Parts: sequence; C-alpha cells; structure tokens
Amino acid sequence: MKPILFSALLTLAAGFAAAQSPETVLRGLWREGAAETTIAPVFLNQVPRATLNDILSGLRTQFGPVQEIAPAPEGYTVITESHRVPARIGLDAEGRVAMLWFGTPEPRVADLAAAEALLADLGQDVAWLALRDGETLAAHRAGERLAVGSAFKLGVLSVLVEEIAAGRRDWADVVRIGARHRSLPTGRLQDFPEDAPVTLHTAALAMIAESDNTATDLLLDTLGRDAVAARLGLAPGDLLSTREFFGLKADADLRTEWLAADTSDRPALAARAARVLPPVAAVTGPHVDGLEWHLPLERLCALGAPLAELPLMQVNPGPVPPGAPWTRIAYKGGSETGVLNFTALLRDADGRDYCAALTVNDPGTVALDAAIGAFGAFLRGLAATP
Repeated sequence: MKPILFSALLTLAAGFAAAQSPETVLRGLWREGAAETTIAPVFLNQVPRATLNDILSGLRTQFGPVQEIAPAPEGYTVITESHRVPARIGLDAEGRVAMLWFGTPEPRVADLAAAEALLADLGQDVAWLALRDGETLAAHRAGERLAVGSAFKLGVLSVLVEEIAAGRRDWADVVRIGARHRSLPTGRLQDFPEDAPVTLHTAALAMIAESDNTATDLLLDTLGRDAVAARLGLAPGDLLSTREFFGLKADADLRTEWLAADTSDRPALAARAARVLPPVAAVTGPHVDGLEWHLPLERLCALGAPLAELPLMQVNPGPVPPGAPWTRIAYKGGSETGVLNFTALLRDADGRDYCAALTVNDPGTVALDAAIGAFGAFLRGLAATP
C-alpha cells in the first residue's frame, strides 16, 4: 500500500503544479526566486537557474516586493511600491516555466508634474510636449530646435500624403532604388538589388515602421528636397539625406567644412560626403552639434496629427505600451548616440486625441531604458489628467 500511496501523492503534487496559474507562479518567482519553482529544461538550457536567481534577486532589490500583479494586453504588470514592470510568463503542459520576460520598468508617479521631473533628468537638453485635442497640458522647451534623429521622416511622409491627396501620386506608384539612395541601417531596403521596384506605400511603411533609411532617401529624392525642407521649416541646403548625414559624420574634415559653410554651399559638400557609404562603425560616435535634423516638438506634433489615422503609422507603437487607456497608437521617433526622440499620436477611449513628444540631446549617451520608463510615466500621468 505504501508505494501506491506514494505514487498517488506524486500524481497529486504534479496536478497541483500544473493547476497553478501563470500569475501565481510569477508572484512566487518574484518573491522567492527560482529555487522552489519547476523550470522546463528548455528554459534552463538558455538561462541557468543560478543566473535566473540573480536576475530575480536584482529585481527584488531594486524595485521591492510585489504589491499587485495586474493583467496586461501582452502578459502582466508587476506592481511594486516604486515601479510598474511589464512581464510575460509561459508554462508548459506540466506547469513548468518555459518562458519568462521582464520589460523596461516604469517609475510610479503621483501626477503629471512628477513625471515631468523624471524627464528633466534624462540628459543635458530635454524638451517635452503634451497636447490633448490641441490644448497644452505640459510643455518644456517645446518650441526649441533640438536634434530629433529619424523623427524628421514625419515631414517626408507629410509631403507624400499631400501629393497623394492632390492626385499627383498614388500609393501604388512604383519607384526604383538607385545607388544614390542606398544608406545604412536601420531598415532592410539597403539590401535590395539595384533598381529594385517598390511602391510608394512600401517605401513609406518601411520608413515609418522600421525607420528604413534607404526608403527615406528614395522618397526624399522622389518628392524633392525643397518640398520636404519647407514642410520641416528648414532651408533646403540644411536638409540632409540619411546617406549624406552618415557620410558627413564619418568624415571629420568634410564635416567641419560643411558646418562652417553657408547654406547655399552645403549641398555640394553633402553630395561629396555621400559618394562613398561609410561603415556602420564610423558613424556610431557621439552626436555632433549642428549635424542633424533640428526640429521643435511643436512642429513634430503638428506634422504627426494629420497622419495618425494612417495604418502605416500604427504598425510600430515604439515605447508606448499597447492597450488601455489608448485605443489608437501612432508613432515615429528617432535616435543616434546622444539623441533621442519619441513622438506619439494617441487616442483614448473617450475619443480625445493626444500628442506626447520627448526629445533628449546629450554630449554622451542617452539611457534608453530610463527614457522609456520616464516616458511611460509621462503618458500615465497624462492619461490621468482631468
């Protein structure tokens, strides 16, 4: 009888483990670590138990004990006294942990003003703007021109949409990738064959959702630099293609000459810089003051608002957590070393439209996780503002 009873107890214990909810297992992992939790071998092959325990211990030490675990659109949110931490967990058929992921922690703040204080600490030059149905809810240096990286691509899309609305172009029109368009990643079109045909819609989608630089230069060439520069509020000679930007960043002598040149002389210098595409390693250094796309947040919000309903603007939500309170997330941002921009066009359940935008410029690097967490707190404070 004893062996049978022992077998029955093992079966009962296995059934209990399998019956535990992912939320219960997640809570136990955060509270006690992985020592007492059954982990699937496939998971342990990638993350040894000791490493997992170190990660969980670090989370507990930094953010404190669990107060609540709330369901989220793509998993759960672990809520502590100081932070909200996105989490996902998956159990196999035997109740063992087969997948575990923690996202960027978001500081908990009492109100919008407290969130603004977090933004202010992100770098040397910081600007932010929050609009709701055109009303300013929060703003700091929102009218100043700071470097915004790929967020300038909103201006390219704005001109394209105007051309299509006027009947001069169609989303299905085909353009071809030439050598002068080929740029560095991000993106994939730089790997397409010479003369490859793509539609305007494909190029625009790649430019916004993947921040494809080759797609951007293709569209900039197609639409004309003067039109895009005017939309961005820049002199045509100051508007760089991404290939020109990379060429100038990689060539210190030519860059110095371009920065000192009159606007009318800059296009020839930029064209020289774009003759040879530099290696990626040559353009990853610190941001060079004056060599960028400098735009105020007020203009980015104005450019983005009419574009927010486009499905291609809603493919990549950037740092904005999907789900409540937002029923629509349109996004375009930009970054390079020392430069970061988030521009989000949002709609809440009451049908109110928002623009929430952040730019950080710093001589060193911008801490991406800190910026994502602070921007998330900013959005939460914005949504809670009466």
